[in-house]
Parts: sequence; C-alpha cells; structure tokens
Amino acid sequence: MRTNIRKWGNSAGTVIPARALAKAGFSLGDTVEIIAVDGQIVIKQATPKYNLDDLLASSPRKAFELDDEDRAWLYDESVGKEAD
Repeated sequence: MRTNIRKWGNSAGTVIPARALAKAGFSLGDTVEIIAVDGQIVIKQATPKYNLDDLLASSPRKAFELDDEDRAWLYDESVGKEAD
C-alpha cells in the first residue's frame, strides 16, 4: 500500500488504510509509539502505563476484604526479617 505524507499543521501526517490497521491489530483511538530506526518509521502499540490509584480503582471491592486465612496471619509476630 502506498500513501503520501502531507503537511498537518507544523507536523506531517499520512492516512493509514483501514486494511493495514486491521492487519496490524490496531484500532481507532489506540495509543502508539512512533520510532525512527535505520531510515524507517515504525509505529507500534504503546505499552500501557499503570499507576497504583488506577489499578486500585479498577479492582473489585471484594478483593480488599479479608478472609479467615488473611486474619490468621495478619497480626502474628515476625518470625524472620520481615520487619526489617
């Protein structure tokens, strides 16, 4: 597939055909990384960046409930170097 690079504001852009997006496993709205390597421009899926607040917010409430096994060791004394 061929396409042209066009001026896009102070940058440049091109149209990626739907067939190429689908073949690469991309969807509209995906976050990507653009890398220039050896005379080529490589577009790849961006690795998601997680933070603790988002992970906790997306966790089910039940995951934070203590069961009997949790309670059994929660208040036990240290037996090794856990407290260091």
